[in-house]
Amino acid sequence: MRTKVACLLFLCLFAGTLNSFSQLNIIPLPQTVKANGTVFIIKPQTNIYYQKGLKAQAELLASALSPATGYDFKLLEAQSAKDGIWLTLGKTAAANPEAYRLTVGANQVSIVGNTSKGVFYGIQTLLQLLPAEIYNPQRQKGKTWTVKGADIQDAPLYPWRGMMLDVSRYFFSKAYVLRFIDIMAMYKMNMLHFHLIDDAGWRLEIKKYPKLTSMGAWRGKGAERTGGYYTQEDIKEIVAYASARNVEVIPEIELPAHTLAAVVAYPYLGCTGQQFEMPTQHSISKELYCVGKETTFDFLADVFKEVFALFPSKYVHIGGDEAVYTRWAACPYCQKRKTDLGLKTEAALQVYFNQRVQNMVKPYGKTIVGWDEIIEDGLKEKVVGMVWHDPKKTFKAVENGHDVVMSLTKFCYFDMAESNIPGEVKAATWVGLVPLEKVYQLNPLVPGLDEKYRKQVLGASATLWADQFIHGTILQEIGPLNENRSEKYFDYLTFPRLSALAEVVWTPLAQQNWEDFEKRLASHYLRYQNAGYGFRLPQPKLISAEKTDKGYLVKLKNVVDGAQIRYTTDGTYPNPYSPVYNQSVTVGELKDLMAITVLNREQFSLPLYFPEKYEQFKKYGEVVAEWNPNKIKGKDFGTFEINATGKINANGNYALTFMYTGGSTKLEIQSITVWKNGVKIAEDIHEGSTGSAQKDNVYKFNIKEYETGASFIIKAMVRGDVDNDSNGIALLKKEG
Repeated sequence: MRTKVACLLFLCLFAGTLNSFSQLNIIPLPQTVKANGTVFIIKPQTNIYYQKGLKAQAELLASALSPATGYDFKLLEAQSAKDGIWLTLGKTAAANPEAYRLTVGANQVSIVGNTSKGVFYGIQTLLQLLPAEIYNPQRQKGKTWTVKGADIQDAPLYPWRGMMLDVSRYFFSKAYVLRFIDIMAMYKMNMLHFHLIDDAGWRLEIKKYPKLTSMGAWRGKGAERTGGYYTQEDIKEIVAYASARNVEVIPEIELPAHTLAAVVAYPYLGCTGQQFEMPTQHSISKELYCVGKETTFDFLADVFKEVFALFPSKYVHIGGDEAVYTRWAACPYCQKRKTDLGLKTEAALQVYFNQRVQNMVKPYGKTIVGWDEIIEDGLKEKVVGMVWHDPKKTFKAVENGHDVVMSLTKFCYFDMAESNIPGEVKAATWVGLVPLEKVYQLNPLVPGLDEKYRKQVLGASATLWADQFIHGTILQEIGPLNENRSEKYFDYLTFPRLSALAEVVWTPLAQQNWEDFEKRLASHYLRYQNAGYGFRLPQPKLISAEKTDKGYLVKLKNVVDGAQIRYTTDGTYPNPYSPVYNQSVTVGELKDLMAITVLNREQFSLPLYFPEKYEQFKKYGEVVAEWNPNKIKGKDFGTFEINATGKINANGNYALTFMYTGGSTKLEIQSITVWKNGVKIAEDIHEGSTGSAQKDNVYKFNIKEYETGASFIIKAMVRGDVDNDSNGIALLKKEG
C-alpha cells in the first residue's frame, strides 16, 4: 500500500479533480483529467477526420465504434476539422512518444498524439469515456452514445508494460492470441512476451527443422494426443495485428534449459543422443542443449535466422533459467569445451553459452532478454533482465549497465490464485496468493535505487504460465465439444489484475491510490462482459460488523456497477436466487452470513464469509494441538506432546498431519509415538517437515484396543530447522 504521506499529497494536489477521476472511471488513470461539463454525442452522421499518416488509427477507431453503434462512419483525411472526431499529430505537454491530449467538447472530440502511438492510446481512453456497451460486438439498439466532456493530458510512466503468455505448456489458438492482444491494448499494455518454447511444446514453425513442430508440438497418443503450433503465416498475422495496436511481440526461444521439445525432435541437440518422448505431465527436464557440440550453435543460428525474419522486435527472450547441469557434467563434449576454455564450473559454461548467443543475435540488432539468472552470469554486453524472485538483483544489473523489467512473483505471477476462498479456481500455489490489491502495490523502482539508474528500470511484466494444463487432468479440454474452458481460465486469471498492473506502470506514482482505483474499477466489469472477456468478480466488500444485543449488525458494499448482492443468514452458500441485500443485516453469529456479487444468473462471485480459524486445513481433520516458539526447541529435537484423549475415539487407522502457519522457521519431525494410559501402543518413525513447503508431514498409526475413558497422548519429536520461530497446528483424522 502506498504510504499515507503519498496519499495525503495526492489528495492535496488533486483535490479539485478527484471527483472527475471517479466520475470518468479511466484506467489507467491519466496524468491530468479535468471534466469540462460538456457532452459530445456520437451520431450516425458523426465523421472521423484524420491527418495524413493516421488512416490506420482512424480505421481502428471506426472498427471499435461501428459494431455496437451500428453506424457506418465516414473517414475523411483533412488538415483541420471543426466537428466530429479529429485525429492529429502535434506536440503535447509531455515529450514522450506515447503521449496524447484528448479534448471532448460539445461539437468535437480531438485526439492529439506526439506520434501515432499517442493517438492510439487517446482512442483507448475515448472508448472508456463511452457507455460500457461500446465494447459489445452486437448492435445495441436505442442507445445514446454520450461522451463526457473532459480535457485530458496523458503519458506513460514506463516504456515496458508487459504480459507473458505461455503457449508452450498449453497451445492457445491464433484467435485467442489476437484477442489477448486486444485485452492488452484496452489498457495500454505494449509488450507481449510470447513464451513459444519450453519442455512441453515447440510452437513455432521453423522450415529448416520441420520435426520441431511435427514431433515437438504434440504430446500424448491416439485420442489423448494434443498440441499445435503457429505457422509462419500465423506469426506474420499476429505480429501485424499487434503492431497496429502498439503491442510489440517478443519471441522467447528458451536455452539452454527448458528445451526438451527440441531434443525430442532432434536428439543430437542433447548430450546423450537418446530419443525421448514429449511429456504429458508437467516437470522441468534435466535435458539441455549440448554446449560442447558446434552443431548446437549451428541449429540455433538457423532458428534465429527464421525467427528474426518474422519478429521485428529489437528483443529476443532466451529464458536462461533453471538449468540443471548433470548432463553437462557427464558429457565428454561439454567437459572438453570446459577444459579448452579453462573454465572451472558448468555454471561458467552457461555464461559462455549465453555469450555465444548474444554474439549470434547482435548482427540482427537484437538485445537478449532473460530471467534474472542471466544477470548473475556476468554478461558484459547490455541485456534486459526480468527480475522474478529477488528485487535486490536490480542493483547488480543496473550497476553492470543492464536494463531490468520487474516480474516479481508475489506481484506479477497471475497463474497464482487470488484467494483461498472455498470454491476458488485451482491455480499454482508455490508463490502463495496474488490478490488484486497486491498487484496494485507493486513499485518497479526498488527502494534504495540510485536515481541515476532510474531509466534502466523499464517497467514491469506479468506472467500467465500454463503449467496447470498438464498437472493431472484438472483443466483438460473435451475435444468433441470444442470447449474453450482454457481461454475462460486464462481470462479469469487475467482480469481484473491486468488493469491493476496497467495503472502501476502507466500512472504517476503520486496519483496511484488503491481506494480510488477500486471505485473506478467498479464500472469496468460491465466493459469486460460486453467485450466477451472472462473475468473474476470481486466479493461484496465488508464495511462493518458491529456487535449488538441482538447479534452482529453487518454492513456490506457492492463494488460492481450493474450487479446485486445476494445473501444467506443460515450458513448455507448463497446463489443468484437468494435474497437481495438492500440494507444492513443482523445475524446471531458472523459465520451464519454469506454474500455474493451477482452480475447475472450465470456470473457471480465467490462468497464473502467469516471463516472459522484454520478452516483451510479442515480436510486434514480436527485440530488437536498448536505449536509456537515456546513449545519447540531450536536445532535440538524435543518432545511436543499432544493430548488426543477424546479425539482417538474408536479402533481404526488415524493420520496426524503437521501444518505450518507462520514464522521464519520450518518444523522438522523425527517421529511420533502414541501412548494409552502411559503405555506406548503405536509409532511412526520417519523424517518429515512443514514450512513454506511440506515433506512427509503426515504420520499414521493404528488403534486396535480402544477403551472408553482411556487417556491417549501423542508424543512427537520435533525441532525448528534454524531456531524456534515457528507456528503451526497438528490435525488428527480417522481414515477407517
